[in-house]
Amino acid sequence: MMTRLAFVMLASCSLVVDKSETQCSTDSDCVHFGNHPSCQAGVCVDSGLGPPGCFFGTPSAQSDFANQCTTSMTYQYDNCGKLGLCGSDSLNAAMMTTISPGSGAGKVTGPVTNQPTPTYLCSDLPTMGIAQNVMYITGSTNLPPLIKAVQPLLYAQSPSYAAVFAPQTSCAGAASIYVGGSDATVYDVLNNYAFYYDSSGNQQFCSLGSAGEPVDVGESDVYAQTCSAGYTDPGVADYTGPVQAITFVVPSGSTQKAISAEAAHLTFAAGGNSVVMPWNNPQLYFVRSSGTGTIQLPSKAINTAATMWWGFDRLSAGNLVESMEAVTPSDAEASIGVLSNDFADRSRANLTVLAFQQAGQSYGYLPDSSPTSLDKQNLRDGHYPVWGQIHLLAHVNGGEPSQAASALVTQFTVAKLDQGLVTAIIGAGFTPTCAMQVTHTTEVGPLAVYQPTFGCGCFFDATTNSAIPAECTTCTSAAQCPSARPACNYGYCEVQ
Repeated sequence: MMTRLAFVMLASCSLVVDKSETQCSTDSDCVHFGNHPSCQAGVCVDSGLGPPGCFFGTPSAQSDFANQCTTSMTYQYDNCGKLGLCGSDSLNAAMMTTISPGSGAGKVTGPVTNQPTPTYLCSDLPTMGIAQNVMYITGSTNLPPLIKAVQPLLYAQSPSYAAVFAPQTSCAGAASIYVGGSDATVYDVLNNYAFYYDSSGNQQFCSLGSAGEPVDVGESDVYAQTCSAGYTDPGVADYTGPVQAITFVVPSGSTQKAISAEAAHLTFAAGGNSVVMPWNNPQLYFVRSSGTGTIQLPSKAINTAATMWWGFDRLSAGNLVESMEAVTPSDAEASIGVLSNDFADRSRANLTVLAFQQAGQSYGYLPDSSPTSLDKQNLRDGHYPVWGQIHLLAHVNGGEPSQAASALVTQFTVAKLDQGLVTAIIGAGFTPTCAMQVTHTTEVGPLAVYQPTFGCGCFFDATTNSAIPAECTTCTSAAQCPSARPACNYGYCEVQ
């Protein structure tokens, strides 16, 4: 089947019609020109908003968020022409085709990176002068960049902590806290050893010892209840952290630019089914195991069970990147994978993130406003749906976590995060919640407008070298900020 990609790029603002006379005094005077122009110095100026038929106003329904007007680049995936799915219920029609991947698909692992055998125990770090204490964390392999970001603060606090991370999956991280017995202890795993970051930010491996170590914090990229509905316990607290997106990626040698929820379903839930060209070879699907947030989150967006994905588990995000980068040019067009945006952003030279067109969405969007930006604008405002917060899970006694768990979770739960940590979070590829404009309470669930109690949207834009909105004026104190944005946060005027 021939493939066609309709690409719409929205231009920046341009002058409308006539400058010879005063056209307007307010924006409402410009409505008759169409395309939502604004009144600037008596002239109606094109807003640059699109795409055609977009929703203009304050969104409330999910379709409003998905189709709201924007200046971001948009990509359209033609479900009707490519897949023969032409109705408004096209995702439901696609779901009629789900083929069990069988016992082999998703279980054959990718290349394993050999790691040096640790020469000392993690528990010996205090005697080595690394830190006064050690905390043990286990969960998603998407987490290490965030641990690296927060580790300097853990070293600087009193008492100091070294965060030792035992990589597993999101659901294993949740199980380590909600399930008793051996699941509450982490052990050494060949070529998947625990590690920490030293004061210079270098990864250092250490041994958990023959008896293993008890888990202080279990981490998951998804709600624990997404892993198991039975994970409910008043003695466990869920502390939420920064946001990350999960993306569909292809090798840079591929010509593909977008994928719809329908196409993704027919690819990963039906092995391509000889319909979704060029992704009809499951041998070239680069995925993770069903217990990872990398699979759990997009499963919600494409309506398939996390256990029903075709493809081969690459064991970790790092391995998945290496595997996709090793794809031969002749296989690039047929290759596709799933990857968290932090890893995808660092691999842009070799991997391309596909725009995702969710069910009921007229056009597809990247997490960012363009392929070269890092502003996460479409993630932040609701155009890009496949995202979730980091969940830090810990046992609590009287509502309070242990000292070790508290040392970590309090870094992310205060209203005003340390500015250095926010900078590091952004640098690691995550989006701090203080920069978000939408929120949800269920996995890839209905959105609501969100106003953080301590906003940092302007700081986020400045840090990612994005075009800083005109309303983001610099400040050194609240006295310098206008009444509409009276708070001075991290050097910029914010709503609150």
